[in-house]
Order: sequence, then C-alpha cells, then structure tokens
Amino acid sequence: MSDFKTMFKNALVLFVITLVAGVSLGFVYQVTKEPIAYQEELAQIKANQAVFPDAANFEDMETDEGKAASILAGADYGKITINSVKKAVDESGNGLGYVIQVSSGGYGDKIVFTVGITNDSQVNGISLISINETPGLGMNAEKVIVPQFNGKPAGKFQVTKNAASSDSDIEAISGATITSKAITFGVNAAVEYFQSALQ
Repeated sequence: MSDFKTMFKNALVLFVITLVAGVSLGFVYQVTKEPIAYQEELAQIKANQAVFPDAANFEDMETDEGKAASILAGADYGKITINSVKKAVDESGNGLGYVIQVSSGGYGDKIVFTVGITNDSQVNGISLISINETPGLGMNAEKVIVPQFNGKPAGKFQVTKNAASSDSDIEAISGATITSKAITFGVNAAVEYFQSALQ
C-alpha cells in the first residue's frame, strides 16, 4: 500500500509540474507572439526597401501556386520555397518591379531573403532576412554574395569558384559553396517565377 501511495504522490507531483510548465509556456507564447510577428514584419519591410529603395509602397500579390510548383520541380530547387510576391510601386502608383521572398535550404538552416526584379528584367538587389550558416564562412554571404547580384540582368546565375567572368557568374564564398549555391539557386527560382508569372 505504501508503494502505491508513493507512486500516486509522484505521479501527482509530475502532473502538477507539467501543468504549471504548460500554462507558463502558453502564457509566454501569448505575450511574445505579437512582438515576434512585429519584428518579422519589420524585417520584411526593411528587406523590401533594401531591394527597391525608390518604392513608396509594396502591394501584396497572390502567388501563382501552379507556376511556382512547376518551377520548383527543377533539379536545383528541391529545397526552395517561394514565400510571397509583392509589387513595388512609386508615389503615383506606377509599378517599378517585384519583390519575391524566397526560402532556400542552406548548410545550416533555411536562408530567407528577398529578390528585387525591375520591370525591365534587372535584378535590383537581394536582401537577407534570415540566415544561420557557419560563422566565418556561410555567414559572410551578406558581404560576399549579396552585392554580386546588384544591377545584373535577370537570367540564370551559376556559382563559380573562380573570379566571375560574366554577368551570370556568382563567385562562391571560400569554403561555403553550399551557402553560395543555396542563395544563387533561390535567386534563379525567383527570376524564373518573374519571367513565367509576372513579366
């Protein structure tokens, strides 16, 4: 009988601890949900403005899921998702181009970034929203990979380990080819979506 009482007491203590932990986690989630959503929205706005600094507004557009799925079926795009599409407009409401948000599987985790493409098929720039790659290697993407896309014709890009010799070449980060390819293939997917669904 004593063993039963001990077991019951231990089970009750465990239940109370689990209940308190669950309620606490729920409370913390409710408290932090809005600030996290606000920070994510702010990061998106900053990324949009980085690739289209002349835009006055960014209008949400519906993603063509069929065309996106068709593009992402390509061999290089297995770890890529097209998250959203926005139209960049000036103060008069004239369209300047499009901002396509992409997630691409890197070495460590998903790399989330925006690709700005002008109406006349130029990559206006890319901006990283979230990256968690190897420090000193893949984390150098912001200073090594990002600037290489600015002002290039929106075509198919390829990663090279040597110095870029054409507009389609993107020089890889030394020791971080996977990160370099993840971003480059993500840009290629965005360009293909632009050409297929938006141009």
